[in-house]
Amino acid sequence: MPALGELRQRVFHATSGLYTETYHMDNLLNDALNQLVEIAKLRGVQTLSLVPGTDTYTLADNFKSPGQLLDTNEQNCAIPYELVDITENRFGYAIENWNIIIKPVPQQSKELTHYYYKYATQLVNDSDVPEIDSQYHDLLSTYAAGMILLLPTLQIQDKTLSDRYLVRWQEGKLNFANDMQRKNKATRGRTVNLW
Repeated sequence: MPALGELRQRVFHATSGLYTETYHMDNLLNDALNQLVEIAKLRGVQTLSLVPGTDTYTLADNFKSPGQLLDTNEQNCAIPYELVDITENRFGYAIENWNIIIKPVPQQSKELTHYYYKYATQLVNDSDVPEIDSQYHDLLSTYAAGMILLLPTLQIQDKTLSDRYLVRWQEGKLNFANDMQRKNKATRGRTVNLW
């Protein structure tokens, strides 16, 4: 699995060493990763330890959109909390100002599990590995190389190589989307409800 340092080297080689600005290169690699994570609908998990009398809990830093909030404290039973409007007075939870608000106010201690859709973890350090299937890691460097070769400062007369990389990026992104759709469908088919 290539990490950020290796992905940079691949971009460097793909651009024939013409571009060495790692800050911009990292931004392009993360841009590609963000686009793929948007397609993949990556999920995160957060445990909320409820305290009696406290209804507000901070969302995870990488929270993008809600998924499901479950109480699994009872054996062989999962009680879902419905996402409700903050103004509604009914059982569930609301999201406001980067907080989860439990409705009604909890009267006992317990733990809830929050499954949510998350943003990509950005690649910062040389050893950071993209959180997508490793077979698609090369797509990140393909995208970055294609975009770098479009820079006017490189004064490349022939844009053929850039076009080739960007076509490969688009094809790879489509394959990635199809693969993620199949995986998500298979996962939904295997979901077991604990009632």
